[in-house]
Amino acid sequence: MHDPTRIPQLIAALQEAWEGQPDLSFAQLVGVLENRGLRWGTSDTELLEMLGELSSEHPSLIDATSGPLSITTIGPDQLVTVAPPYVVVRSAVDGARMPAVWRFAQMRRTGPGLPLVLTDEGGVEHHLGVVSLVARVGAEGAPSIRGMRRRDIGNARWLVQFADGRRAVVGQRIRVWETVGREVRSRWVAWETILGCEPGEDMQIAPAGGGEPLSLGRVERVLLLEA
Repeated sequence: MHDPTRIPQLIAALQEAWEGQPDLSFAQLVGVLENRGLRWGTSDTELLEMLGELSSEHPSLIDATSGPLSITTIGPDQLVTVAPPYVVVRSAVDGARMPAVWRFAQMRRTGPGLPLVLTDEGGVEHHLGVVSLVARVGAEGAPSIRGMRRRDIGNARWLVQFADGRRAVVGQRIRVWETVGREVRSRWVAWETILGCEPGEDMQIAPAGGGEPLSLGRVERVLLLEA
């Protein structure tokens, strides 16, 4: 006979996994589990493992010790990457807006449905909206940016900061921002291969369609945004 004391443990694990993705209906959550192998014959132990994996990928509560995180917020709609000690803030509705990058010192415990508040090194609190989804950012889920081909990038995204103050987001195309006077300008760069992108060296790319390697500038910092 099955041990009835296992039921509260399963319910708690289900609640934690669901609270990590509260926008899912229960039926959708079950569908996610089915895509991961949930079947009629799945044991309770196997189900606990599946729920644990979901909770790890989309945690319901986080703090600054939770590791690199991609956080979606509403009010305002933003994409926030917390990669201690840096935070990158991007607009979720205006892709032309240059990402903000700064060092933070503290982060309030948060999760879906709670406010995202980070304190910078100067002691100023930044209220970045209400969390709608958290996803862990793991380097093991992304290809190495050096030598990467565009066809292999998948859903991974990187922020590149250049020594001259310009910034770029590497995706299927590279968007580069620069400040000219009081104006922020951006341009798109089509690429095929990232030939070099290490701090202290020039970011070199092989342009889409062939041609000579193109230098985008000396790299100061590379941060993985999504994976």
